[in-house]
Parts: sequence; C-alpha cells; structure tokens
Amino acid sequence: MKRLRDIIRIVTILVLISGTFATKASDFPKSIQKKIDKEIQKTFTFEDLTMDEIDNLNLDSFNCEGVRDLRLSALKVSNKLIGFACFASSKGKNDFFDYMIVFNEKIEIQKVVVLIYRSSYGGEIMAKSWLNQFEGKVRGEEMEFGKDIDGISGATISAPSMAKGVKSISLLLSELKAKGKI
Repeated sequence: MKRLRDIIRIVTILVLISGTFATKASDFPKSIQKKIDKEIQKTFTFEDLTMDEIDNLNLDSFNCEGVRDLRLSALKVSNKLIGFACFASSKGKNDFFDYMIVFNEKIEIQKVVVLIYRSSYGGEIMAKSWLNQFEGKVRGEEMEFGKDIDGISGATISAPSMAKGVKSISLLLSELKAKGKI
C-alpha cells in the first residue's frame, strides 16, 4: 500500500512539473485543450475556425513585464484572420499560472481565461466576473490595477500579476500589429 502511494505521488509530481512547461495550445493536456477550444468557439462562433501558431516572432525576446512562456496563435476562418489567441504564464503566490487572452483582429480583448492555476492561494482570479473586466480593452489602455481593474480578495499577488501581464501583452500585440508583423 505504501509503495502504491509513493508511486502515485511520483506520478502526480511528474504531471505537475510537466504542466508547468506547457507553452502553446497544442502542448496543454487534452482537458485544457478542450477548454481552449470551447472558449474560442464561444467567442467566435464559426464552424471552420482554425488556430495556427505564429512561431517566427520570438516573443520571449520582447520585454513583457510579469510574463513568461508567451505564445501566439492566429485564429482564422477560411484562411481569413479573425483574431489571435495568446498564451502566457504569470507568477502567483507560490507558482506560475497559465492563461489565454483572446483578441479580435483589431487587437481588442474578447476574453481572458485562466487555464491552469497551480497555487493553493489566489485562485479567485479564475472567476469570470473578475476576468470580464479585461473585455473590450485595447492597447493596454484602462488596465491599471486598482484603478481600472478591481482587486480581488484572496488574490493579492495573482490579481495584480495577471493584470500587469494582460496589459503588457495587449501593448505588445498592438505594437506588432502597428508594425505589420501580425
């Protein structure tokens, strides 16, 4: 019995460790991939929507404050660009958490979703009512934590970390769009 518990612990640790390195949509476990697909489908109600990773930008070379493992995918319908899905990680109290920001073709935030939250504290940022505050924002405008984006009890580290990350990513994508890189 003890040996079985030890094996389960080792497998659990390996699964958690491997989960911290998931950086693009196709790298997430199937259950998370289903969540990604569901949220994108709810945002853009097209049957033949495709998601193609944009890997020629070297996004990690850009200075997005509070963000790591940044990946970007183009969302297309019949080869016509309709938006972007950006995947990133930010720091919670004890660990990093992964999230997705869905933008339309004008780089306006359509949806923010926490995909994987690993810490035991701060999970309140997964509440849709809190995440909805980012919708409709563009170019990092009106995304100042504590002013435009409300704090949330129980997430004193995760909430400002995520707000900073979403703002940085919004600014980066706006810059890339203005320069014609996306």
